[in-house]
Amino acid sequence: MRQLYASLFYQNKVVDIFSDRALISYLIDVEVALAEAQAELNIIPINASNTIQHVGLTALDKISFDDLAVATGLAGNVVIPFVKQFTALVKEVDEEASRYVHWGATSQDILDTACILQCRDALEIIKSILLTCYQTSLFQADQYRSQVMMGRTWLQQALPITLGHKFARWASAFKHNLDRIEEIEKRVFVAQLGGAVGSLASLGKDGTVVVQTFAQKLQLSPPVCTWHGERDRIVEIGSILALITGNLGKMARDWSLLMQTEISEVLEPSAQGRGGSSTMPHKRNPVAAASVLAAANLVPALMSSLYQSMIHEHERGLGGWHAEWLSLPEIFKLTAGALEQTFAVLKDMEVDVEHMHLNLERTNGLVMAEAVMMALAPSLGRLNAHHIVEKACQQAVAEGIHLKTIISQMDAVKAHFSDHQINEIFDPTSYLGNIQDQIDAVLQEAKEE
Repeated sequence: MRQLYASLFYQNKVVDIFSDRALISYLIDVEVALAEAQAELNIIPINASNTIQHVGLTALDKISFDDLAVATGLAGNVVIPFVKQFTALVKEVDEEASRYVHWGATSQDILDTACILQCRDALEIIKSILLTCYQTSLFQADQYRSQVMMGRTWLQQALPITLGHKFARWASAFKHNLDRIEEIEKRVFVAQLGGAVGSLASLGKDGTVVVQTFAQKLQLSPPVCTWHGERDRIVEIGSILALITGNLGKMARDWSLLMQTEISEVLEPSAQGRGGSSTMPHKRNPVAAASVLAAANLVPALMSSLYQSMIHEHERGLGGWHAEWLSLPEIFKLTAGALEQTFAVLKDMEVDVEHMHLNLERTNGLVMAEAVMMALAPSLGRLNAHHIVEKACQQAVAEGIHLKTIISQMDAVKAHFSDHQINEIFDPTSYLGNIQDQIDAVLQEAKEE
């Protein structure tokens, strides 16, 4: 991603986690942990481990990234040239210790484990932003729980809802995503150490205990079985991110539609230079929604490459693993960026109560037709009530008058309802169903957590 677009689509901390410099830092951490685990088990000399650890403290600033970039293209992955440079740095301090760098491991072990460490740190940031979005949505759900607005289906006015209910639904989606992350952490934050074909034959009988100690050093779970060729963990991480981004895209679609001039019920936060047009001074464009929707458009396409990359050949595959290096970081960065944009809108969304009221009345009461039918049904029967109200709606449209005016003049209605009762039936606040119960349930769930 070009720097010019970074602030529109990305989140800085997650971008840093997936930078070249950060990747090498994670690789160093993995190599050091491997040496420490093996020294603890008397597989390599403790002095060698100490030297490797000591060199690891400053190695990042001594690695030649230009040389790495060239050599990676020749080697097929970054670990091979990285290990050569790292070993050379250790050798400058202690030639004997340099013999034990990367002992028994294969390049995929180091890169897969580093990737899991990246994912763990990036997911922690995403969880944090998700939590703030969840808490903000809860606050807005409570604040606007009684603010009646038009509910829409198939892009048409349907029945009244409240803005608080829309926020409550969004809060519930954020809660689902937080739960999903928590549920997968133990399953996906797993170290990788299998050697050339997953047998760790290079470590003989010590393979299992080395894997366990190695994972412990990195605060990861040890794998029950090598997963070089089974990429479901990577795909599961990406899938959670895709679900998050999809939920955000739905929210952005909603608020961008509500920002349309003809509807104008909410607006994204205003700021100098935000949402303007190069030719139309009057424009107030939904720029945050554009960013979120772009991410929601891109992430599924990137996810398809992760799913396709699950098809590995035998013990270690060709090409599928490599595709992950491009797709997964991009999915993380886009998801975090979309979350940050969404939080900014949730926190400072501008609500136009007057336009919500105007839109409720835009159909001359037609949106209350179901309410009228259900009120009449106990006395007249549902089918007969439906026929009466349908006929009244047709007349209201043809004559351009309010549905309540026609309904209140019908003998079949006047026989059962007073003018006061008819007025109550046409009050949008009287036909909100169990919306308040739902909002209470969402708020209560948060309190119980």
